[in-house]
Amino acid sequence: MRNPLRGPVSSVAIGVVVLALVLIGSVLAFTKRLPWDRGYQVQAVFTTSQGIRADSPVRIAGVDVGEVVDVDHYAADGSEADGGEDAAGAGPDGEDAAVVTMRIDDAGRPIAQDATLELRPRLFLEGNLFVDVKPGSPSAPEAEDGYMFPERQTSVSVQLFDVLGALRSDVRSDLQVLLKEFGAALDDHGGAEGLQRAYRSSPGAYRYTSQVNEALLGQRPHDLSGLIRNLGRVSGALTQNEEELKDLVTNLRIVSGSFAAEDAALSEAIAELPRVLEAGRPAFANLNRAFPPLRVFAREAVPGVRDLGPTVVAATPFMRQLRRLARPAELQGTSAELRRTVPSLSRLSRSGADLLEQGRALASCFNTVVIPWANDRVDGGPGYPHQPFGRVFEETGYGLVGVAGESRSGDANGQYIRLNFGGGTNAVSFQPGNATEPFFGVAPLPILGGMPGLTASRKTPFRPGRPCENQEPPDLSAQPGPAPQPASAAPASPTASPGPLGEMVDELRGVIAGVQERGEAEGESPAELQRRFDRRYGHFLREDFPRFQKRIQGMEGG
Repeated sequence: MRNPLRGPVSSVAIGVVVLALVLIGSVLAFTKRLPWDRGYQVQAVFTTSQGIRADSPVRIAGVDVGEVVDVDHYAADGSEADGGEDAAGAGPDGEDAAVVTMRIDDAGRPIAQDATLELRPRLFLEGNLFVDVKPGSPSAPEAEDGYMFPERQTSVSVQLFDVLGALRSDVRSDLQVLLKEFGAALDDHGGAEGLQRAYRSSPGAYRYTSQVNEALLGQRPHDLSGLIRNLGRVSGALTQNEEELKDLVTNLRIVSGSFAAEDAALSEAIAELPRVLEAGRPAFANLNRAFPPLRVFAREAVPGVRDLGPTVVAATPFMRQLRRLARPAELQGTSAELRRTVPSLSRLSRSGADLLEQGRALASCFNTVVIPWANDRVDGGPGYPHQPFGRVFEETGYGLVGVAGESRSGDANGQYIRLNFGGGTNAVSFQPGNATEPFFGVAPLPILGGMPGLTASRKTPFRPGRPCENQEPPDLSAQPGPAPQPASAAPASPTASPGPLGEMVDELRGVIAGVQERGEAEGESPAELQRRFDRRYGHFLREDFPRFQKRIQGMEGG
């Protein structure tokens, strides 16, 4: 519907609108961005622009990812160089620095802040340039829009005119002489055969060359870079004093001339050098092994070295006093006192020889006799049922405890003498050598024998005329003596006492009878029967006897 307030739209206006839409669509189709959108841009500082122009491509790994937007040339004073792009004809490139602004597409992102950029030619000889970008490491942060890469991360390519410009008249003359002599060596003097022989011996030479190159790298990272850096410092220090550098060169010429005058001796020394190095390898290996302990010692010695100054300061007063004591007046008094003391010390040292000899004999006696005997055990043989609990010095300690208990009138457990009565059906009769009539007794089990036997025990011979250190240690091994012949005693009539005492006696009799009956049934030997009885009797004392003891004590209290 046409607006009644306006006239009809002309065909020219419609054509202009359509043409504008077509132009905008074409721009968007070819550039793929809006005219007012400048996109993601970064800048880089180069020592020279080398004539690179706007619209030059920016590539990553040979793929176009953007283009150069602008190139700004700057003079040494920081001002913008005159002439714009035509300034490339002045000086190396007409300027001291160039700032290249680049627009990067999304396909070329991300570009890290440690990226490197290089101006490289697009043709083999000379031609248009492009910016070759290495996007950097993934761990580095991404460069923001408008980020400027410093000059240390950029580089330029070597142009052909730079190479040709280096070939000046004197260099060209030297190059002609080199080519002429090299050709004469190959053609006139049989140099080709010499090169062939050199190539045949090259593998061995290259092997040692590779070892030298590997050694130049060092043992730790950055050894070679540190060497180059330190050499740079040395060279810089040498260039600071030209007179001393001239003297160094002169002296080096004199030394080189001296070596040249003794070329025969030098060749012999060089021939001996491999054998010297071969002989020196063990020394170098030992030196390398000595370095780690030396390094540890150096680290440990650092605190002591740091404290050395305060120690010297603290010891200074003592040294002053010591110096005063060493004065002639003090030393004369000291020597006078020593003059009276030294004869007494001499007589004491002569008389102390006998004491030292007695101390040596006592120590030797302990080492050879007393200590071996104290560590020995009483050995009753394989059939003896009661083996010793400990060594001699341990058993002696146990005995001292018993003696200490006996020496008191009583303790918390009762009187110092405690008896444990027993009985049984085995009558025993024996008569000691100094007794006028035999002794009789009863035992719950058969007697195994005497330990040690009176006739089987042999004492270690004692030699009074010999020192203790030469005596034999006591022999603690022994054999059981013969057992007395037991006779079966008629069991007494069971007249047990009434009350808990009678019950305890009856139970003890039952324990003895049970052990004997079981031992006879199983055919046990007397030693096995004795061990069984000891275990059962020990159980009776631990478990049953305290119960009867409490009952008997209750009766006494009532």
